[in-house]
Parts: sequence; structure tokens; C-alpha cells
Amino acid sequence: MKEDPSVISIRLEDVASLRSYSCQSMACTFNFHLIGDNSGLMDSAVMEAEERLSRLEEQLSFYIEYSDITRINRAPLGEGIRISQDTVDCLLQSFEASARLGGKFHPFLGQANTLHKGQQNELPHLAELLVKEAVSSEPVISLDQESNTVVKLRAGPLLDLGGIGKGFALDQLQYLFQEWEIEQGLIECGGSTFLAMQPPDDVSSWELTIGYENRVGTISLTANQVLASSGVAFQGSHVIDPGTRSPTYNWKRSYAIAPRASLADAASTGALLLDTKSLETISQQDPDLSFALFSNDSEFHCGLHFECLSES
Repeated sequence: MKEDPSVISIRLEDVASLRSYSCQSMACTFNFHLIGDNSGLMDSAVMEAEERLSRLEEQLSFYIEYSDITRINRAPLGEGIRISQDTVDCLLQSFEASARLGGKFHPFLGQANTLHKGQQNELPHLAELLVKEAVSSEPVISLDQESNTVVKLRAGPLLDLGGIGKGFALDQLQYLFQEWEIEQGLIECGGSTFLAMQPPDDVSSWELTIGYENRVGTISLTANQVLASSGVAFQGSHVIDPGTRSPTYNWKRSYAIAPRASLADAASTGALLLDTKSLETISQQDPDLSFALFSNDSEFHCGLHFECLSES
């Protein structure tokens, strides 16, 4: 591997007919690198994308008092809460991701995340709910997909989709750009999650640089693949183990490649808490998922999409 201190980087200077846009949402920067000759169409599509992001944030944010997530967290036991289709879809994808990652990604860690980050004062609308919870595997909510209704089954755990919400938003933006007949591009959020649309005409994939400290290599993303990263560069040491409610792990940085940004986000987070045998088992049983992890003195990768690192 060559020396390069970057986390994830990509060269865009030589891409013909590329226009880049940025906007702020969900407490991070979203960047859209879109390829096409119709600049007016792309400008209009990006305006709609910004509006879409704003609506998603209002529905999915743990920090907004009137969001669907807050309404679920504050709901009385047994009372049905109607939520948006986006929230239903994001919930379902979070449950799927948790199952695929052996429970190491968990959507009900709101208390633990908030207490470890010292953010209690930022959440006055949840103040009475931010108490230390007992670890339990009992279900917290039920979801009726036909009526988009959530019922809280037990008090305690708080729903927080922060580990998957930005990736879910990227997936929705890809669909939006495709509706505008924009098929080529690379869209990303927070410098940590990159969703590949169709690459430029003269190449078969997008090439991105990843790694940790002086151990860096290049990987290729083909259309509809997503690369996500987690670790100390992004969250500090605040990735919480669902089983212990503690932020203890040995890896400094993780990368995951998946066919959806929501799954890639969850996988890069869950990977920090999984041992190498579990990661190998997941990638063997689920070829859509690949992992690469780095610590101060070691690295590990498994799955088809990171085989190139063995050759670096």
C-alpha cells in the first residue's frame, strides 16, 4: 500500500461534463458529483434533492422535537403512532441490517449514545427519558406496514436511526436523480459514505482511496455499490456495543461495501464491534457485504470487494 493520510478520497478533476454541488443536512455535508450536459436540469434536480433531504431530516432526526422518531420515543405504551412511509422504510432497513450483522448494529441505542456523548442538554424534549436502561432483548415496538402505525411495547430504549439515516437518505437521492434521468455520478455524505452511480463513459468504475495512517490502497466501486467508513475519524470512541452499552473496541477504522447506502452505513458501524471470524462468516454467507478494518498495528479484510487490498 502507498502512503497517503486520507480517509476516503477520489480524483474528480479529469471527469468530463461533471458538476459538483454541496448542501448541509442531517448535521453533515452532502456532495453530489453529477455527470451530464444539461446543467439546468441538474440544477433543478439538486434543488429537489435539497428539499427531499430537509423532509427526511424532519422525519428521521433524533434531535427534532416533532420528528417521527421523537413521536415514537415519547409515545405512551400501547398507543398507535402513524408515521411516514420514509420512516417505515428506514425502520425496516434498520431491522434488516441488525439481523444481517448479528445484532451489532442496533437502532435502539438512543440513551447510550446520548449519555456517552454528553449530549443530554441538546435534547430537552427527551430529558425525562434519558435514564440509564437495562439491557434487554425484548422488542420495543411493533410495526404495522399496512397502516404505517407503530405501537410501543415497552418503555426504556430510545429509537435513534443516526447510524443508518444518512445512508438511507443517499439511497433516496439516487432514486430522485434517476427520476430526473441523471444516471452518472457519485454522491456522498460526511466524507464517510460514497454511493456510486454509473461511472464516466471512459471507465468501468469509480476509484477511491481508503486506509488508515500510512496503510492506504485503492478500491473500485461499480454502479450501485456503496462504500461507508466508521471509526475514530468520524465518531471518536462513541460506537456503542448493544450487548454491553459500552464504546469498547480495538479497531480504529472500518470500511464496508454494500449494495445500499443504508446497509453500508450500518455495516461499517457494526464491523467495529465484530471479531474477524464473525466478519468472515457474514461475508461468506452474504456476498453483497465486504469489510476492511484497521487498527494501529494490524489490518483485516474479507469479502469480494476488498480482495484488491491483498495485492497492494
